[in-house]
Amino acid sequence: MSAIAEDRPRYAAPTRVDITECRTDRIADRARSNRVGGSEVHLERRGGRTFLVTTPADR
Repeated sequence: MSAIAEDRPRYAAPTRVDITECRTDRIADRARSNRVGGSEVHLERRGGRTFLVTTPADR
């Protein structure tokens, strides 16, 4: 029996972080910190707000 432990947890569902008030030079850092287990990170606009969305990777 073997156990495989990942360095960082994986998200089970998409996450959405409001970054509307975030400085533009900090968005790349926020994206890197929210990328987990090969997940996809993208920006989404909704009703005048900007969100950093992390979508889980399919494994």
